[in-house]
Amino acid sequence: MTIISQTQRYIPHELKTKYYAVKLYRNGYPVSFVCRRYKISKASLMRWNKKFDGSKKIYLSL
Repeated sequence: MTIISQTQRYIPHELKTKYYAVKLYRNGYPVSFVCRRYKISKASLMRWNKKFDGSKKIYLSL
């Protein structure tokens, strides 16, 4: 189990999780399905989708 320090509010998601979640969403799957599958919030998915440019070499500043 991962221990979260007092200064860290959440465990960051991996790049591949962000990439595949956005790809699934853009392929027409419902937001609720994508969020449930990857255990993410709707706000995170929408934020990643807005910054997505189509390549895997993204999200360095997310």
